[in-house]
Amino acid sequence: MKKRLLPLGIKNPIKTALPALVGLEAIAKPWISENQRSDLLAIGLVSQILAPQESFIYVVAGELISALETTEPKIDEIRALVLDISDRLQVQPNGRVQSAIDRPMKKNNASARTLA
Repeated sequence: MKKRLLPLGIKNPIKTALPALVGLEAIAKPWISENQRSDLLAIGLVSQILAPQESFIYVVAGELISALETTEPKIDEIRALVLDISDRLQVQPNGRVQSAIDRPMKKNNASARTLA
């Protein structure tokens, strides 16, 4: 059975692509929430995990993270960065992207267990 590749390289667009698109739309709007900002930050983090250090996408992901951490995010700048990242994620195998998503969660869970 052939798997189709979705916009952000994930099998479930409702859990991945939709939150990113809503977050992108929310930037510079009074109704932006921390969850929406976090969705966009997650795209940057996953891209940095996938990309070799100092590669174009690694740098773009870092720029996205920096742009989102400012008090007045600029939608045009962020949109361009998200589009560059999205283009890269589209050509990644689903399993590789899912592994990159899971990696920070595994580290966080391991840290929580050692603190308990």
